[in-house]
Amino acid sequence: MNTSFISKTITYISLINIVAFPVQANDIDPSDLTAVNSFVSGVYSNDGEISVMGGIAGQYSQGNSFLGLIEHKTATKSAGDSHLPQDTRLRYFQVFDVSEGVLPQIGFSVDYMKSWKMSSDNDASVSTDIIALGAIAKAQLTDSISIFPNLAYVQGRAEAGAAPFDMKGYQANLFGSWSISDRGDYLIFQPQYMYLDTQSTDGKSGKADVNTFKVKTGYGAPITHSGKWWLEASHTFTRTSADIAHIGQRLDMIDNDHLFELSLSYYF
Repeated sequence: MNTSFISKTITYISLINIVAFPVQANDIDPSDLTAVNSFVSGVYSNDGEISVMGGIAGQYSQGNSFLGLIEHKTATKSAGDSHLPQDTRLRYFQVFDVSEGVLPQIGFSVDYMKSWKMSSDNDASVSTDIIALGAIAKAQLTDSISIFPNLAYVQGRAEAGAAPFDMKGYQANLFGSWSISDRGDYLIFQPQYMYLDTQSTDGKSGKADVNTFKVKTGYGAPITHSGKWWLEASHTFTRTSADIAHIGQRLDMIDNDHLFELSLSYYF
């Protein structure tokens, strides 16, 4: 665990609380997936990964909003050779106002995830193309607490070395946010579960049942009077288990991972 990164994060968050900027009134709410906010972000993690993210939001008509996100992540440490692992993610949310009650908005989501193969001659590298199509809703529990349940069907393809695999399954997300101050400070809680049934297309490399459980928790706050600049510190715990059938034998693999991230965002 990178203790230097954690201590710096705590220092930055402490400075934010000491300054306590009185943000001007605006519609910016980074914790609300259905809010019409366009932004750019830079993210750095304790694993040495750097991400750049951009979001474009708007309304097709009154009560018909959209949010498109693009993210590219690259490692700064090689995975045993001269190539750096890279991932790209594209997401799209569209929501419709349906009522004034507990469930004010419903809509759909498209989530495309790609891990790039590091080189054509690297048999150990893995590339994936995964798309998830789902439904999303906003539930307003209180004036300050809202949750966004999201359920999606997942399908994709992977290559491990020269072996191709087909994947299908489902993904369940719960995006939870809690506004904790008048100036915009918020807490997030985002559990996610994904199940993938992976089958080799050549009939030789076997099959695998992969279960991935993630929980992201974080704290965000504005760092300027205008409310345009925001800082977010988060922790993501990931547990991946795989039941692998290969050449007549079964293998169980479990991987637990802790990721700390610090992101700086500018909202337009």
